[in-house]
Amino acid sequence: MWLMLRKYRQSRAVAIIEYVIVLLVYIAIYLGMAAMEFLGPMKETDISTSDVPRILAVTIGINLAIFLGLGLLLMLIFNRFQVVGLSFREQSVLISVMWIAIVVLLLVLLGNGVHSFFQASGNAQQVDPIVQALQGYFKSPWLVLVVGAPVMFLAAGLPEEFLRCYVIGNGIRLKSTGLVYLAALLTSAAFAVGHYYQGTEAMVALFLVGLVFSIFYIMRQSFWTMVFLHTTYNVVVLLLPTLGAKQP
Repeated sequence: MWLMLRKYRQSRAVAIIEYVIVLLVYIAIYLGMAAMEFLGPMKETDISTSDVPRILAVTIGINLAIFLGLGLLLMLIFNRFQVVGLSFREQSVLISVMWIAIVVLLLVLLGNGVHSFFQASGNAQQVDPIVQALQGYFKSPWLVLVVGAPVMFLAAGLPEEFLRCYVIGNGIRLKSTGLVYLAALLTSAAFAVGHYYQGTEAMVALFLVGLVFSIFYIMRQSFWTMVFLHTTYNVVVLLLPTLGAKQP
């Protein structure tokens, strides 16, 4: 009995160390992005639509290597070379699709609310050059769906949610509500800071987006639902301007 208790305490201590290190790595990644943007401001860079394919390809490679690659490495190190499951509950596809639709609608409304607030306060900001270039490149709804969707899956949905779910999932495995919501808050803040180059308005909106993502994962506890939620949200953000634009 004493040996069992000792092993339990040892395993829990290792799990807590894993939680802290993975959380710190997540925060460090986004702080590093913000530092790079601060030292070499992207707003001063002239970005054309012809640069978009190269930027997207580089982003996919970097995000897969950093978020997915580093996350898998940490997972293997702390779990005796085993990949830990990030889904804790069985999910119905139909129910997941319904939830994704509801949450994406909520996020769009939140984004519009943040934009309206900044406009009303006289602090509305110009669209970031990278976002402008993306909107200029993805002019057609079909291009967004055929090219934008897989790009957003590989660049954002899969890698970013892998590490976010790994961080929060560690808190869930520890059965600590405090650690779960601490991870949710800190990952959301880091996610927002990582988009420093887009300005204060975008950072506020993305903090809320990150918070909703985190809470949704805590509620549903399904990794793949999170991947497709993040992907769908990014696709909708790209798609909405094309639906209001006149096609040539």
